[in-house]
Amino acid sequence: MSVFEMLVDITEQGHYMEHTPRTRLIEIHEEFKKTDFGKTLADRVRYERYKPADVSNERWVDLLGADVNNLTHLTLTYGLAQDFIRASQILSPNFLTDEDEQLLQVAALIHDWAESIVGDISFGDKTATDELEEQAAFEANLASFYNGDTTLINRARTEVVFDHTGESKLGRAFNAIERVGYLRTALRAGSHIVRGDAPDCEEGLRWLIADVLSQQPEPLIAYGDTLPPIRQYLINQSDQISQMFGIVAGDDGIFESYPQEQRVTKRAQFKQSYYAWRSWQEN
Repeated sequence: MSVFEMLVDITEQGHYMEHTPRTRLIEIHEEFKKTDFGKTLADRVRYERYKPADVSNERWVDLLGADVNNLTHLTLTYGLAQDFIRASQILSPNFLTDEDEQLLQVAALIHDWAESIVGDISFGDKTATDELEEQAAFEANLASFYNGDTTLINRARTEVVFDHTGESKLGRAFNAIERVGYLRTALRAGSHIVRGDAPDCEEGLRWLIADVLSQQPEPLIAYGDTLPPIRQYLINQSDQISQMFGIVAGDDGIFESYPQEQRVTKRAQFKQSYYAWRSWQEN
């Protein structure tokens, strides 16, 4: 098991590696958590459209972990960013500077603050207009989100979180980290299907897996060419990812969960992703 994947279990338990103890970056999150905005995120869940209406938020988080609560998703992503940093120090030692490492961690802690205002939109449905609205809400409310020195926050916001061009090193790294987070949650959903221990949520979990697999593996494969921790993660999880693709490929009815006008497109997206994954495995 790679360094990147071994440390993921630590983040799920809520333990965080302070890579730069002098700055205590986690305190940024602790201050935001006290605000009304933080409390709003704490009361919401992610991947909500896949959750059956009669299933409680508590049950959903119990099944899928810290990543599906809107507030603890931030610290989960912070942990993933730290895992990525530690793996990079081993696999590509000259890739990140100390400053880069700080900015990645701060980006993880703040990246969804504006969702306390604009709401959480599913990855596959988010548009460029939605991104701009979220960015504007972040800028307009930063002073309310955090009452302190915002130097690092502003840099992380502009250079990493809202790097819409995708051309910066840190923008690419953070996007890859976020995509790993989505894939991890889909794999966790799949583990419940394999064990058969969540019959009350199984249809929604299958839909979640189908949607994530349609969106994430192909970009992560591309990121793996320049980001060794990402490639290593895919190698480590290869068998489980293939198993999840098999679950979806064997159940075409999953795509009936989408609105009728999206079903053909979503099936095509999944097939393209599946072929890309099989091609990567064969190479």
